[in-house]
Amino acid sequence: MNRERIDRELARLLIGGQRVELVENGRSFVIYHQVPTGGAALDLPAATDVIVPVPEGYPASMIDLAGLPVGSPLLGRVKGGQNSQGVVRALDRDWQLASYHPHNGGGGPPWDQLRFGFHTYFDQVLAWLDRLN
Repeated sequence: MNRERIDRELARLLIGGQRVELVENGRSFVIYHQVPTGGAALDLPAATDVIVPVPEGYPASMIDLAGLPVGSPLLGRVKGGQNSQGVVRALDRDWQLASYHPHNGGGGPPWDQLRFGFHTYFDQVLAWLDRLN
């Protein structure tokens, strides 16, 4: 994992006003806080926190998956939310990872480590949470 690169990517989001942090507890995760969703029109949460695992070998390895707090009503409404990829613990919360793969046939462009990172993955997360079933 390239910590310096991740710090730069997260700083770009922070400058833009998005709360985000890197959490390391044996495994590394990026957590985007209070991400807007398309849920308000469906009587669901209008914002949620999202966890994304930092892949081994990042940035050569693509960012993949996203998760929501266990029990979130959004899990059944987001693409891949019905296909659990496991539960992880971070920030004293349990998170369910969803089968969400934007850079691997999931609607986003193919992974390019020179162009993409956690600052651009945020765009994928925004679209994911806006397109609720």
